[in-house]
Amino acid sequence: MLYLIDSANQQEINDALKIGISGITANPTLYLSEKRNFYDFLIHNCQLTNFLTAEVFFYTENQAIQEVKKILEISPNIVIKLNYSLDNLHLARQLKEKGIKVAMTLIFDINQAMLAIGVGVDFLFLFISRNEDVGEDGLEFIRLTKYIINERQYNTKIIASSVRNMYQLKQSSLYADYIASPYKLIKQSFENSLTKRGTKMFERDMKALRNLKI
Repeated sequence: MLYLIDSANQQEINDALKIGISGITANPTLYLSEKRNFYDFLIHNCQLTNFLTAEVFFYTENQAIQEVKKILEISPNIVIKLNYSLDNLHLARQLKEKGIKVAMTLIFDINQAMLAIGVGVDFLFLFISRNEDVGEDGLEFIRLTKYIINERQYNTKIIASSVRNMYQLKQSSLYADYIASPYKLIKQSFENSLTKRGTKMFERDMKALRNLKI
């Protein structure tokens, strides 16, 4: 399991990439909250990582294809991210026929996941907390999808998303290939009380060791 930083805050992104986070993903809500220009965001961050996603939202197929071209002119490595829909399943198939990397997001059930896999998408964003908000088992959804992928030997990778707490992060890491994590959960790895206690003990003992005449 590898981490993606799920953020449009540039300081959070920079800090996450410094510790080896594998890539960047965001969404329109995050861009808006940070008042980030979408294209400027892509231009800046495609230079920092080889794993960057970019949403495509348009009303006609031709508009969507033109938007994909515009995004890939920024970098051919950008992963095109599409919301799950009938039109976007069709668009995803066209893009895959051209060798373009595609992620399908807003996936909430097995039927959606299987149809997205069927058109050849590279990545599935499977939602945990938003599923659990409506009484579904988001973690079981990820486990079952991964089981089917492994059994049928599909190539699609799972990105666990809508991760809100450390329990969800821990459990989804058993099955997901990537976790789209908000920075606050990444930071919590530095707040473990046992790690802090051990650090203080080792610092104390190293200081004492240096004062010994051996």
